Amino acid sequence: MAVNNPPISLSNINLVPLEISAGQDLVQGLKNWRTWTHLGWSEIKRRYRRTVIGPFWNSISLAVFVVTLGVVGAGLWKLELEGYLPYVAAGMVVWILVTAMLTEAGGVFISGSSLIFQIRCNYSLLIYALVYRNFIVFLHNLLVFIMISLFFQPDKIITPALILLIPGVFLVLANCAWIVLLLSMICLRFRDLQQLITSLIQILMFITPIIWMPDSLPAESRTFFVEGNPFYYFIELVRAPLLGRLPEPSIYAIALLVAVSGWTLAYFTFCRFRRRIPYWI
Repeated sequence: MAVNNPPISLSNINLVPLEISAGQDLVQGLKNWRTWTHLGWSEIKRRYRRTVIGPFWNSISLAVFVVTLGVVGAGLWKLELEGYLPYVAAGMVVWILVTAMLTEAGGVFISGSSLIFQIRCNYSLLIYALVYRNFIVFLHNLLVFIMISLFFQPDKIITPALILLIPGVFLVLANCAWIVLLLSMICLRFRDLQQLITSLIQILMFITPIIWMPDSLPAESRTFFVEGNPFYYFIELVRAPLLGRLPEPSIYAIALLVAVSGWTLAYFTFCRFRRRIPYWI
């Protein structure tokens, strides 16, 4: 005897528990760390399934890019390769961490639509999973900097400033998390913005001090391209300890200010539009 199944619609799909608040969604999702770490790790395995070295392909590409760019840049600006190449490597490792999350932010709810419509879960799980898997890739890419430093500056690998790498990475991830949360909702509603973000990231790489030194600019240009560029602070939080330098206290102060103001904006946006996420998908 045939069984007539009811048609699928948003009215009978088991959506996330919208009766909880946006704050509860964020807190409960963060506490459910086993789920978002599993989601992040599963996505890494899915992307590199049937490959021999998995995410290390990214590291190999980064190493080739950094060495090529470092050799050319050192020749153009008459810099010593021993100091310039680790500088570029440290900056690129952080830059890839940040920009990868910004690029993927627009599609986080679309790629997780099956999870949203099939089980009861917090939307924030998808945000935390994205941040976690890019952090794992960052650890892989960090090997590129370590290998370059071992070759050029072996005496500067372990320094007292290296301990500041931990709070630096934490601050970068905290800032990236609110940016991902905000962009995920905006790009879900306005799909064309994803292409715009990708194009802007390519431009931002050249106006952010990654392949050039901040001190190489005149004072008036430094105010705009360095001090007024939030990506500079994110990069310097990690790059300075890696290079054996102590970040300026203003770096931490501005990064904390951006994190607090950014999370405030993202939270109120999440409160306002959280219930519309399944309908926008």
